[in-house]
Amino acid sequence: ARARARLLTDAIRQPRSAEALEGAEMNLTCSHGSVTTETIVWYRQFPSRGPQYIVSGYQGIFNSIDPEGALHIPEDRKSSTLSLRRVRLADAAVYYCALRDTVGQPGAAPVQ
Repeated sequence: ARARARLLTDAIRQPRSAEALEGAEMNLTCSHGSVTTETIVWYRQFPSRGPQYIVSGYQGIFNSIDPEGALHIPEDRKSSTLSLRRVRLADAAVYYCALRDTVGQPGAAPVQ
């Protein structure tokens, strides 16, 4: 599996690319800059479908069932990392991180 990201807003940044073999762990990181009170939310979007909520949180570790993994948000809340435990071909989608519960102006990381 392979992931690549593009900067869609100044507020949210994701790395250009990340790669993982099927069955391996993959980490998708999102930098938020100066987040204060917003909840950090991750979504994914499959081709020809709307965004699907994955997981959200404020600070700490939050488990995700589908895809299997966890959202890690450090104490300074300037970034978040969605760790997929075992990447599968079925996980190929565009992954979005957003501030608060919205899909408006997210960062996007296509995973292939």
